[in-house]
Amino acid sequence: MSRSGTDALWTVLAAIAIVLWAPAARAGQLGALASPGALSKAHAALEGAANCARCHEPGRKVTAERCLSCHKPIADRMARRIGVHRNVTNDCVSCHAEHAGADADLRHIETRTFTHQLETGFALDGLHAKTAAACVSCHKTRSFLNVQTACSSCHTDVHKGTLGANCATCHSTKVAFKAAASQFNHSTARFALTGAHQTVACAKCHTTKNSFRGLAFDSCTSCHVPPHHKTLGPSCTTCHTTERWTTRTIDHSKTSFPLAGLHAQVTCTKCHQAGITKPLKFDRCSACHVNVHKESIKDDCRACHTEKGFRGAPFDHAVKTGFVLDGKHQPLACAKCHTRAADFSGASRTCVSCHADDKHKGTYGQQCDSCHRPTGFDVAHFTHPRSPEFFGDRHTGVSCVKCHAPTATALRAATSPSMTCATCHSDVHLGQVGTACERCHTVSGTHFAALRFSHETTPFPLTGRHASIECVKCHPTETRAFPAGLGTAMHLRTGTECRSCHADPHLGQVDSRCETCHATNTFAVTWYTHRGLEDFFAGFHGKYACRSCHKKEAGIFPAGVGTAVKLKVGRTCEACHPKF
Repeated sequence: MSRSGTDALWTVLAAIAIVLWAPAARAGQLGALASPGALSKAHAALEGAANCARCHEPGRKVTAERCLSCHKPIADRMARRIGVHRNVTNDCVSCHAEHAGADADLRHIETRTFTHQLETGFALDGLHAKTAAACVSCHKTRSFLNVQTACSSCHTDVHKGTLGANCATCHSTKVAFKAAASQFNHSTARFALTGAHQTVACAKCHTTKNSFRGLAFDSCTSCHVPPHHKTLGPSCTTCHTTERWTTRTIDHSKTSFPLAGLHAQVTCTKCHQAGITKPLKFDRCSACHVNVHKESIKDDCRACHTEKGFRGAPFDHAVKTGFVLDGKHQPLACAKCHTRAADFSGASRTCVSCHADDKHKGTYGQQCDSCHRPTGFDVAHFTHPRSPEFFGDRHTGVSCVKCHAPTATALRAATSPSMTCATCHSDVHLGQVGTACERCHTVSGTHFAALRFSHETTPFPLTGRHASIECVKCHPTETRAFPAGLGTAMHLRTGTECRSCHADPHLGQVDSRCETCHATNTFAVTWYTHRGLEDFFAGFHGKYACRSCHKKEAGIFPAGVGTAVKLKVGRTCEACHPKF
């Protein structure tokens, strides 16, 4: 071997010796050179070449056996096939990749798709559902494995253990704790609530928070004070039930006076004022009822009235008086015509005896039935000969004098009034759209609604979500100067730009052409192409949501200080991936 070859061999042997016999400090430097990156905070104690074999097997990289030798609780759950690792076999690093830096997240959980019931066996339903996106509200430590599902692990037992440990017996996640009373099934208790007991507030019987056991309920007098002064015996259920406190189970049909109709609804004390056992007279109605008709009707009340209803007695007015009550006369109360209290004698049959307010001031005489009928008192079956459709719908109920104003001399109705809208209706738009109201409004619409109006005829057709917005959202009622003068009206001539109605959520970062990115079908940005970066987003980066790079920030924007999603971000790798 030549001298140069010998020197090269000794150089290699010297380098190997240095590696094998270098101090511990030099070994650490070698590990740093061989490592692909810093370990996460959870594994920071394993930094250095001396610890590589704790996770890496020679020739096999990182194996599940090495991982599970430290993570024994997870190994136990995998063996029992429960939890998020129930279907994992021997590949840990495909989800938990190390050497990505001290702040790398080894346990990335997508909270939007994580199913708590399926993965943990504990459903986040009802009021618990709002905690699904905020794991730290229940999981205070880094490990999720030791969290208890018992209610008392999160909630204070206000009953101090007096009602047991199973809170779900009375409480549900569907309602707040204070509303548990409305959900509690009292039939599971020793005293089932029936009838009127069901509407009694809990605090009436359970006077304190812990008074849910040991209440006396063997007799009614445990809660109720007897009003009969013990005259009817100790058992309230002989006469009363829980359906209503005033309900009596006394069978009055077994007495000489069965209770029928409205009599069955009268309280006992109405008749039995001196005591429930004292006998009463009941041979005539006047024994209890005053004859309000005095001398005009002397028969017993039952000649006209029945127990079904003392008012509206089945009196045949046509047969007994010769005056038929039909149309709107039929439902009138007797006192409308028989004004002398309930004295039914001597009532006049002329129209003016009741209808003294003659709208025509005697011009057409006193024979009202020549034009009017009791079926409506309006001018019966009258049809306007000109433009009958104009006098239909909303115009139908308008009184004649609204259009046919009386003249100053004969007080007769004026003929041939104008049919233009402005004759009767004021211009609510104050000159913004002219006087041809019929272009938009019809007499068939409620409150003369603009049924003929279509936004398609305007420079701004309504599409997408704009089509369902109420008019007042864009056309507010304002007090200002209009073409017809100062007044209050719906402002019709509004701008057509997006920012006429919508505030700029980007605070001046982009121009006013919102339609560049937004459409009216949702207003959300459903698509966007980063011009000049198509190749960049066609690969790995294309799967990230916008908010991964464009985050909401508070700061100074072109339109001023505020909070908005920052649209203009750096395009270099360091803008999102800081150097370690």
